[in-house]
Amino acid sequence: MNKLNINFKNCFGIESLQYEFDFSKGNVFSIYARNGLMKTSFAKTFQLLKLGKENEIGDKIFGYDGNASVQVDGKSIDRDQLFVVKSYESFYESDISSLLVKEEIQKQLNDVLKTHKQFMKLLEKKSGLKIKKTSQGKPAYELESQIIKDFELKNDSILLSLDILESYIPEIELDDIPYSSIFDSTVLNKICDSKFQKGISNFVSSSEKIYKSFAFLEKGHLTLPKLKDLRKTLEKDDFFVKDNHLYLSEKGSVANINELDRQISEIETKIIQLPEYQEIEKLLSDSKGIILKDIIETHPEIIEYLSVDKLNILRKNIWASYIKSDKIIFDNLCYKYREFSKAIDAMPIDDTPWKRALDIFDQRFSVPFSMSVSNLKGAIIGESVPHVEFTFTNGKDTKTMDRKHLEELNTLSQGEKRALYLLNIIFDIEQLKALGKEVLLIVDDIADSFDYKNKYAIIEYLYEIAQENNFYMLILTHNFDFHRTVSSRLGINGEYRLMADVNNEELILKKEFYQKQPFNYWKEHPTEKYVIALIPFVRNLIEYGIDKDVSKTGKDFVYLTSLLHEKSNTHDIKFGDIKPLYKEYMGINNFDDSVDLTKSVLDNLYCICDGITNTDIELENKIILAIGIRHKAEKFMISEIKSYTGQIKWYKNKQSQMKSNSEYLDGVNNSKNQTRELFNGYKQFGYSEKVAVLNEVIIMTPEHIHINSFMYEPILDMDIEELLNLYQRVKSL
Repeated sequence: MNKLNINFKNCFGIESLQYEFDFSKGNVFSIYARNGLMKTSFAKTFQLLKLGKENEIGDKIFGYDGNASVQVDGKSIDRDQLFVVKSYESFYESDISSLLVKEEIQKQLNDVLKTHKQFMKLLEKKSGLKIKKTSQGKPAYELESQIIKDFELKNDSILLSLDILESYIPEIELDDIPYSSIFDSTVLNKICDSKFQKGISNFVSSSEKIYKSFAFLEKGHLTLPKLKDLRKTLEKDDFFVKDNHLYLSEKGSVANINELDRQISEIETKIIQLPEYQEIEKLLSDSKGIILKDIIETHPEIIEYLSVDKLNILRKNIWASYIKSDKIIFDNLCYKYREFSKAIDAMPIDDTPWKRALDIFDQRFSVPFSMSVSNLKGAIIGESVPHVEFTFTNGKDTKTMDRKHLEELNTLSQGEKRALYLLNIIFDIEQLKALGKEVLLIVDDIADSFDYKNKYAIIEYLYEIAQENNFYMLILTHNFDFHRTVSSRLGINGEYRLMADVNNEELILKKEFYQKQPFNYWKEHPTEKYVIALIPFVRNLIEYGIDKDVSKTGKDFVYLTSLLHEKSNTHDIKFGDIKPLYKEYMGINNFDDSVDLTKSVLDNLYCICDGITNTDIELENKIILAIGIRHKAEKFMISEIKSYTGQIKWYKNKQSQMKSNSEYLDGVNNSKNQTRELFNGYKQFGYSEKVAVLNEVIIMTPEHIHINSFMYEPILDMDIEELLNLYQRVKSL
């Protein structure tokens, strides 16, 4: 693989991108792209190419068709040459079984599990039982375990018992009856009561005659219990107002609650007179009993299965009825599982990649546990989730538990999930190594959210991959520190370190300017722009070193602070005034000849700000814009506070006090965070639209001015367009 040419159009968030990656001098590119610019869209496009789903590529928001061309040495890239490593959040969707089987079988397994999930959701909806619920603060798997218990399945898995479920033929079809309505513990106790067992059949026969005598009642629909519930609702909601009437068939309309009570009383009197009713009414008087009564009235054929000796048959009949009612999904599950089992049977299992991947993992990464698979063969031949065991050691004791137990105890931490994710990555890459083919790896923020120790371990693993002659990598990251570190440790030369940007809606990749610390370049080329960009850096040098009072103002640190905040002397400071400070603290003997030493620093800063465009993404432009935004905002707030005649609330040691505008500004001038205090005062009386703009100043600019200026990654991550937009809005104040 010498040259990789990509041409993307409307690929999700990428409107247009053309680039040629020349691998003739190296096999790794590191691409820095701020959040939201390209990484996810870039990786997703390659992933769809890998899956052969080019037709799904496009701009999903605006509905534009997309096109992605990827060529290797003039020929379209082979799908087998692609491998996309997604970020942790989106990748960790597969279970650990992918570490135990080949890729093509893994796809079959995922398909089986997807269909199994559809089937279980169907049963969940029909039965009223939950696939997973919380019991006493712990997760419990209710639905599948109940089916396993009812059918007395030997295997702790529905997938391993599909043949048994398939062969069971229900004697009666009850697919519209929720399992939970009958086998609720309270209802079950009523069913098992001897009086219920004796009198239920006679009661249904007798009550049917009574229902027929009232034309507005209908068995299985509007029954006496439901009429009573209706009466309660009507009374609660004050239905009988403004001549509202309830129409009851032959009885005509009911105008008030008393008339409805008389109708109910008439029916009740006849029902109560039945001896059979008196025997069982106590058992069916609550909400659970009413549900059971309705079921019996609608399905009289269920009566004989409510006898104690047939309840187990009834359980199976209900499950079998659900399966029969949606046989297409069940048959599809059976077919996919059998095909999957055939593939497993044909695969040699003596040497799985798990041990090799685990060895690599253990040698590099630091986690508080070790892992193993206790049911390796059973997992491969068909169980939905392998039994991964985690072994913890505290120096004295050793504790081993499986993953299910950990989940039930809610002890599986994010670190453990990340560990499984890393194992998955290692497994897939080791498999690719074994194939010996040329492979292009698209690596999307693989180390995101990991601690530094494991982040460096990942970089070392990437280094080992880079030593493989048949591996080529495009490493994408939104973290400049990771970009800089991986470039250094992998020995990526300057031309292969790229930065993403947008120009006229076209995504461009260009050589990353900040190969090293930018301050040396600015120091060696002290033009007007670089001198201003160095203000926070020089100020930090004074803060962390010895303040020599070169400015003869008392403190050089305070003197330079006047160029970052609006002070009484801010607009008087000229380039000639700060030149001695740059010489003393940075060794810059002379500024560039283009720098007019008699000019105001701040006036020139504003001129530079006004000339910056959205293509000027360099660090110095972002720093200068941030300083300009701060000054414009502070100048506006100071002017507004001076004009305000009311009292302003001031907080000191969590105690509030009221001050005049002059007193408030004196306090602000001596505060540690001038911009924040000015904002706290102005927002007490300012217009909400302007307060919103100033709030953005508070959010966006501190890192550019007050953090350690040696750490410039947060500044690079900020979009130049955001800063330009904010600068213009602050100017308009």
